[in-house]
Amino acid sequence: MPGKTLGALVLAVWLLLAGAAQAASAVVETRDLLVSDATGNVSEARLADLAGQAQAMLERVLTFWSADSGVGRFGKIRVIFDVPRRGNYSCVFYWAGRGPERVRNVRVFGFEGPVQMLAHKLTSAVFPQQDKLIRNMMGILTEEQLGNPLTFPRCGFGSDDWVLALLKARAYIPLDELGPDHESWGMKDAGGGRLMVLDRPKQHRSYAEAGSFGGYLFQTYGPGKILRLQRLSHEIKRPWQDVFGLGLEELEANWLSTLKAQAQAREAEISVVSRFLDADPVTACTQAQRLASGKR
Repeated sequence: MPGKTLGALVLAVWLLLAGAAQAASAVVETRDLLVSDATGNVSEARLADLAGQAQAMLERVLTFWSADSGVGRFGKIRVIFDVPRRGNYSCVFYWAGRGPERVRNVRVFGFEGPVQMLAHKLTSAVFPQQDKLIRNMMGILTEEQLGNPLTFPRCGFGSDDWVLALLKARAYIPLDELGPDHESWGMKDAGGGRLMVLDRPKQHRSYAEAGSFGGYLFQTYGPGKILRLQRLSHEIKRPWQDVFGLGLEELEANWLSTLKAQAQAREAEISVVSRFLDADPVTACTQAQRLASGKR
């Protein structure tokens, strides 16, 4: 009897482990995506639902930019659902593999509630771009149009509100100081889709500026010009003059002038985010999210 009991116990443990491994490795395939669960705790039905949501968001992104998903060139995009990172909801885009085996990956941190940054990072996957400024201009703009309003760097308000608050506090970063890589944005690439934030206030400032500037270019020049900027930037470094007929300094001055003209109408929002920035720029986004979501 003890032997039979032990055997049954071993079999039960084996079945549990086998089931966990199967759940962890399960992949739901959609037209453009390969969707998996990194936690090993998501049921097949729930994973299928998440895959449907991700595919629906991708289709909205493709419609917004009048683009295709790039499956013919790069293969399907892998979307991996994972636990929140340090308690925060976010997403990250990265390449996995080398050479012809490279695969586009979007890792989603947090999905029990509405995901954050998914439209942003799916845009990065559709338009692979080495220049972080151009990549974030497009991604944050798309998130503002299609995604979750609580997403960083909006954090429940608007990128324009944050930039106007930065100008008011004399904390604005000139756009030519935001380089194509991570370091000038207060970040560091740790590899494998892992980004380290070294200076959170600088990260928030730079992302908000990129989103607001991208929105201005979209409203002023239309999506076609931004798509041309994205394409041409693979051949020419930051081809502002070639695409818009103006250099970055002139475009930046025009954008800031347009923003300042809206400041009086947005004074209530600017006052709120200014208060959070003044109190603690490290936690400003979190405090704004709590206020916008009705949490205290």
